[in-house]
Amino acid sequence: MKIKLATAFSGIGAIEQAFIRLGIKHDIVFACDNGEIMLKQSTEELKKEFKEGNITNPQTFIKTKYKETGKTNWMKKSYFANYKISESKWHDDIRFIDGNKYFGKVDLFVGGSPCQSFSSVGFQGGLEDARGTLFYEYARLIDEIKPKVFIYENVRAVTSHDGG
Repeated sequence: MKIKLATAFSGIGAIEQAFIRLGIKHDIVFACDNGEIMLKQSTEELKKEFKEGNITNPQTFIKTKYKETGKTNWMKKSYFANYKISESKWHDDIRFIDGNKYFGKVDLFVGGSPCQSFSSVGFQGGLEDARGTLFYEYARLIDEIKPKVFIYENVRAVTSHDGG
């Protein structure tokens, strides 16, 4: 039996690497990492821009944003260098994932949204920082996907910042 694994804020794929080292058979259902360029816009701003651009495919929208800025999603490059995954299983921005598409298809969902908004070594912008709101997207996906198990990792201050 293989574990059906999905990850958000996938980074270099720590859970995938752990599974490989432990010999745990798994299939990657999807992986996602926002990279850097999109994190400065709020979800509302980003989705408004997407809608106004009359673009129907979120991946095309995000790729266009990268092209316009001349930046590279190094997280994606690193992930693809380490794991056999197709473009169709990769998402460039958690805010555009339709979790309903994965309902009943994920055993384990793992993620840890950017911690800079809450960490004592970050700017501690909390929910005023667009990165600080991304954990709501992770929670939304848990609700839509209904994985058998989920693991959410972050810094301790995520539960006490902005009045808890």
